Amino acid sequence: MKKAVAAIALGAALLPALAAAQSSLVSQIVGDQAATEKLYFSLKAGIGCTRLTGVGEDRERLGGPNLGLFANIRVARRLWLVPEVDPVSRRGLTNIPFRPTGDPALDLYFDPPDKSALVLNYVDVPLLVRYGLTGRIHVAAGPFVGFLVSASERFRSETETGEAVSYKTEVTGAYRSKDFGFVLEASVVVTKPRRGTGLVFHVRYQGGLADIVRDPAASGAVRTSVLQVFVSFPFIH
Repeated sequence: MKKAVAAIALGAALLPALAAAQSSLVSQIVGDQAATEKLYFSLKAGIGCTRLTGVGEDRERLGGPNLGLFANIRVARRLWLVPEVDPVSRRGLTNIPFRPTGDPALDLYFDPPDKSALVLNYVDVPLLVRYGLTGRIHVAAGPFVGFLVSASERFRSETETGEAVSYKTEVTGAYRSKDFGFVLEASVVVTKPRRGTGLVFHVRYQGGLADIVRDPAASGAVRTSVLQVFVSFPFIH
C-alpha cells in the first residue's frame, strides 16, 4: 500500500510539467483548437492490481504501472466522449510455478523460487462515455481493446550466501495478441480545473472478456480483471 501511495504521489508531482510540455506540442501540431474547453487532453499516471480468472486459487495478484493519454471531447453539457491510449498497462499474477530452464545446476536455485511472476505488458485503447453527475463527480463506461506487447515469466531467488539470482523467459507466443472487454469508472476533481490546472482522481475497473491463452484446452479460459487507481491532469491551451 505504501508503494501504491508513493507511485500515485510521484505521478501527481510529475503530471503538471508533463502536461505543459504536451500541451505545447499538441498545439504546434494541430493548432489551438486541439486545446479548448470542448476539446482538450489529459495525462494519467497510476497503478493497477490484476488477477487472472480461470487459474489456480493459490496464485496471487500482480501490481504494475499504468500510464496514458486521453482526449476529452464534449458532446453535451454533461456528456463527454473520451478516447484513450495507455502505452504502459501491466497485467499478470504472482506465485507461479517454476518452469525448468534445462540446466540442472541453475534449476536448483529456483526450486522453489522465492518470488515468481507472470508479467503481461499491453497497450490499451479504451473508448469511454463520461457523464458529469455534479461539477466534480463523474462516471464513465465503455469498451477497451488491449494489444499484447510482451509476456514473460520471471523468477527470483537467493543463494546460501545471500546473492540474488534471477531468471526470465519470454512466453509471448503462448498468449493471444489481443484482449478486449469493458471499463467502468468513477472520478472526482480534487482541485477545480482552471486554464489547465487541476487534478482528477480516478478509480477504474477493467474486465476482460477474451480468453488470453492461445491453447485453452491446456488451462481452460483465462481472462483479465484489473482494478486501477490513478490521477489525471487536464490541460487547456
